[in-house]
Amino acid sequence: MFDLLIKNGTIINGTGSPSFFGDVGITEGKIVRIGKGLTGAKKTIDATGLTVTPGFIDSHSHSDNAILSHPEMIEKLEQGITTSISGQCGGSPAPISRDATQEEKDKIVGGIGKAGDVLRTFGTFLDAIKDRPMGESQAILVGHGNLRKAVMGMENRAPSADELEQMKALLREALEHGALGVSFGLIYPPSCYAATDELIEIAKVAQEYYAIVAAHIRGEGGTLTAATAEFIQVIRESGARGVLSHHKAAGGKENWGKVHNTLRMLEAANAEGLEIWCDTYPYTATHTSMGATFIPTELHAGGDAGIVQLLADPEERKKLKAWGRERWGDDLSWTQVVACDAYPQYKGLFMPEIAKLHGTDAYDAIYDMIAACGNKNCNACYHTICEDDVATVLAWPRTMACTDASVAKGSTVFHPRLKGSFPRVLGHFVREKSVTSLPEMIRKMTSMPASVYGLKTKGLIWEGMDADLCIFDADKIIDRSEFTNCNQRAEGLNYVIVAGEVVVEDAVCNGKKLGRVLLMEH
Repeated sequence: MFDLLIKNGTIINGTGSPSFFGDVGITEGKIVRIGKGLTGAKKTIDATGLTVTPGFIDSHSHSDNAILSHPEMIEKLEQGITTSISGQCGGSPAPISRDATQEEKDKIVGGIGKAGDVLRTFGTFLDAIKDRPMGESQAILVGHGNLRKAVMGMENRAPSADELEQMKALLREALEHGALGVSFGLIYPPSCYAATDELIEIAKVAQEYYAIVAAHIRGEGGTLTAATAEFIQVIRESGARGVLSHHKAAGGKENWGKVHNTLRMLEAANAEGLEIWCDTYPYTATHTSMGATFIPTELHAGGDAGIVQLLADPEERKKLKAWGRERWGDDLSWTQVVACDAYPQYKGLFMPEIAKLHGTDAYDAIYDMIAACGNKNCNACYHTICEDDVATVLAWPRTMACTDASVAKGSTVFHPRLKGSFPRVLGHFVREKSVTSLPEMIRKMTSMPASVYGLKTKGLIWEGMDADLCIFDADKIIDRSEFTNCNQRAEGLNYVIVAGEVVVEDAVCNGKKLGRVLLMEH
């Protein structure tokens, strides 16, 4: 007798092959039978008229920062995600910065042990969380920014030979304890302070373990082509396998269309024998901190306290405003604030409206917000991407889908990708825009990331694989979360199953925590 039997579904098994009609039998968290006319189960789901697929794999996630505080991972499950690839953009919970205060350590670690011990290395962090239940499963990259902070703090300089060896040793320790690979965040301090040769040396360590190198490249706007070339160089000279994170052309109309060239560059690199993929999210707005956008990276070397002090100096602020206007111009109508603890009334508003309410110009309003928040939890969405470019990247055969998001953690305003990325891919870009076939997109959301990241029991509806599944109405599935109304659940998502048990029904999570940290074997 099966523990769970899914009957009469249209099965898309994740390989990219056409759908077929059948049943899926599940026992002890595994798919044990696929066929027709299966009977005998403790629980049966009638999937007549519905599509049955492997659970979605979020190729670029930040939900590692919620493992300790919000392990239910509700927003991931409620869009069909059963596994995430986290620790992205150069940032991970560990190793902790050499300059971190005890308060900062305690905030990260919560109640799982002494912060100094748990966060000392990435390996000690993984050891502490490996048995903690959570809603989805996660494989976690170690952030290059954390490696740098652990050895060098926020210093804006090249590492000494000894410091570079210390970073490499920390990475080896992480990989030997089960880290997935390493991520670069080349617009964020201190990862952005690294020269190309440092990135190559770090990537060489990943190559020793056949581990992944994921990169938020050094520029996604005017310098997109050069930044893509740098990433290809890092992969070529290190021999590592690489994923170009959340690929897009941002920053305004002058950059639209550049993805056609960068995808050709990636195709040429793969043709010469390199192994490079990318991922993307299906929206025309980015999301990051206002400090990362409106304060030059070199000024972050003094830390958050240094930025606050800088903003309090009238002459320094005058220089910053001049820099901002030269880079971004006077029209900031593309900037929408989604988090600002000091000015919660501004959440969800665009900068022209905020400037009027604040009684200043837009740049003074921005710098007042950053200063009042201590350069923490002050974030915005930036509406600067062309939808045709999103479709172009999604259609590329080596593109995986992602959210580039954590979970809401109590917030009521956020980028809608946090709740709607995967339903939007399927509803808007596959059903409505026909960027590719449904079986091919399911492959790019399931077996492709499972293969790229070495998740051997995920991503396919095959006998013996983990019973992580989605059941949805292919004619109805769509995102409903919007930039100004973020909390709406997806439509057309009937069931999500993790480890053989239903965790979501009609897009509502039931709170079961059946996921786990996936420790990688290199």
